Amino acid sequence: MKCDMENKIMLDVAENLILLFNFKFLAAITLIATSVYLLSRSSKHVYLVDFICYRAPNTHRVPVSTFIEQAARSGSFDSKTVEFQTKVMERSGIGNESYVPGGTHVLPYDRSLKSSLEEVTMVLFSVVQDLFSKQKINPKSIDILITNCSIVCPTPSLSAMIINKFGLRSNVKSFHLSGMGCSAGLLSISLAKDLLRVHKNSLVLVFSMESVCSNVYQGKVKSMLLSNCLFRMGGAAVLLSNRKSDRHTAKYELQHLVRTHLGAKESAHKCVFQESDNEGFTGVSLARSILQVAGEALKTNMATLATMVLPYSELIRYGISVAWKKIWPPASKRGAHIPDFRKAFEHFCIHAGGKAVIDAIKENLRLKDRDVEASKMTLYKFGNTSSSSVWYELGYLEAKGRVKRGDRIWQLTFGSGFKCNSAVWKCISKMKVENCSNVWSENIDRYPIEVPDVIDH
Repeated sequence: MKCDMENKIMLDVAENLILLFNFKFLAAITLIATSVYLLSRSSKHVYLVDFICYRAPNTHRVPVSTFIEQAARSGSFDSKTVEFQTKVMERSGIGNESYVPGGTHVLPYDRSLKSSLEEVTMVLFSVVQDLFSKQKINPKSIDILITNCSIVCPTPSLSAMIINKFGLRSNVKSFHLSGMGCSAGLLSISLAKDLLRVHKNSLVLVFSMESVCSNVYQGKVKSMLLSNCLFRMGGAAVLLSNRKSDRHTAKYELQHLVRTHLGAKESAHKCVFQESDNEGFTGVSLARSILQVAGEALKTNMATLATMVLPYSELIRYGISVAWKKIWPPASKRGAHIPDFRKAFEHFCIHAGGKAVIDAIKENLRLKDRDVEASKMTLYKFGNTSSSSVWYELGYLEAKGRVKRGDRIWQLTFGSGFKCNSAVWKCISKMKVENCSNVWSENIDRYPIEVPDVIDH
């Protein structure tokens, strides 16, 4: 009897020990899993601390009349090409306040590497210095550096120029993207996002610009003359972080980034193309099909983005319309239901590639005038600044005091290749106009203005 009692006690003790061990084991596993989840979750946060856009000195301003006069006096163009550029300029949506570099203010135009590098360093060093000064950042605290400029790709690279000028650390991870077109700005953000997933507690400096000086085309092909009329001087420096401590000072958090590339199709690949004409003049050709290709790229990009951002009600309506088209062929003539992206976003920053591009997207997405106001005003005041244009647009919205905490912003860009990229940001800061001083602040009360179909000169 006594032996049975002892055995029972020993069995109870063993069971309790096993239960205790299992509990501790499960608790340990749970703790480890929770820690891994929280760490992986925190590493996915990408904060936009701040950004600075470049504004050239007034000596670089080029009114429409000055642009046309320079073209006529340059000796590079005959009367027909001057007349063509005049018509494009008058209908471009670009006003009298945009800027061009020094190399295009002289006659004949100076497209030399020296002149191009003067333009690059003028923009590059200015915005980076302003960003460091505003945020009181020691350059040595930058962990990752990404620059992009499509046309000018010098040796050493633009990223090396920043390292040399500001004395960044020897182990800084630096990258330069070239040939990526107007969508390179968001491509740089995409690269930064991927790097921040791997490198914890890191600061990223992103710099985006395009060289106007080296891009001047002096031939007679109309599709290559278009870039002379649209592109202007500009650039932006952006500071990103995945540090938890920066969340309290950051302006935005990256929610989604969707990239689309139609380069497998020859028509898309060739619609924005740098080449030489029959006379040996080099320029970037913009094909007539660019709006059609851009529309196809946008449609593909939106199909992915929609599932991430749209409310279920819009997704269901869209799904039903697609299914109805397949069931009842006559319905295909009306097209599928176009989702209302205004239910997903409070603000839109559409690449200021040209008046026709902005108007086409406005129509296709059924947006209001206010939705494309930032894009049109950026085009009017600064022209097409390529990869940095969406940052000028976000700056416009900030200067207007329209961005509020919790608002979502859709940045949409297009680029050679052909590419369409989307970035979605959520405002996580109590934005105050007095704290959002930027390139727009001085004259923001003048905008918006009514942009005429034909700009006077």
